[in-house]
Amino acid sequence: MQWLYHVARKADLRPGWTAHAPPSLMAEGFVHTSYVGAVAESARLYFDAGEELTVLQIDPRRVGAIVREDPTPRGPMPHVLGPIPRFAVANELMLGSLASAPDRVQGTRIAFVAFAGMTLLDLVGVLDPVSRVKTMGFDATLECEVVSATPGAKVFSSFGLTVQAARARPPLASYDLVVVAGGMATRELVSDPDVLGWLRAPGPHAFVASVCTGSLLLGAAGRLQGKRATTHESAKDQLLAYGATYVDARVVDEGHVITASGVTAAIDLGLHLAYRLEGAEVRDKIARQMNVVT
Repeated sequence: MQWLYHVARKADLRPGWTAHAPPSLMAEGFVHTSYVGAVAESARLYFDAGEELTVLQIDPRRVGAIVREDPTPRGPMPHVLGPIPRFAVANELMLGSLASAPDRVQGTRIAFVAFAGMTLLDLVGVLDPVSRVKTMGFDATLECEVVSATPGAKVFSSFGLTVQAARARPPLASYDLVVVAGGMATRELVSDPDVLGWLRAPGPHAFVASVCTGSLLLGAAGRLQGKRATTHESAKDQLLAYGATYVDARVVDEGHVITASGVTAAIDLGLHLAYRLEGAEVRDKIARQMNVVT
């Protein structure tokens, strides 16, 4: 995963701004961004000499919109299909200081949410392919952590198998991606104000994903309103009640809300997250290592 860079006029970024929506968003449906090596050329092409400019260093894990890489005469360029929230901007840089600016995003932290009554395969199925991003050497800085949605409960058992969470209900804002498992217990947790408050805490731009009925928890936390989503077929009507449009698909990607359908789709989600984090080549190598037919 690479950092995104956007050149903007300083005058367009008012003090206290919360979201940046340049004219290109209205005219073309996206915000132009660049990878670090193309920023200077982007500034030359789109701005007049002498304009006072700043460069936004954007964390692609936090933009809250789909990032699409499109072919251009200068090669593949990333386009953000929505405004740039201040929450996603790691730094504001001078155009002349980009020689030391980073290219690759490092240190991604992922929380896998566990709870009593979850389906174990929902958790393990997505955790396994994502963890291979690190164990296969693609990003040694990636960290995966199983966390408990229940205070004081960090060990969950099912049919003799035990899962131990590292921490119970830690602040989710400290993670770059939160993945929620499903299971029968989600039907009760959707009415638990403490769990829902915990899931809402990272804010509307947080990068979240779910397996099976884990989507009901995202829906109850307000993350699916107006979005396409999927879940286990038996929970379709409940998903609709949260303002989502149900899609009959293994994985539905709405930018920073990604949902997967029933149980075994956890593996599909794990591979898709590997793609979102590291690209198609890494995803395909992980799939081959797992002997997954794609």
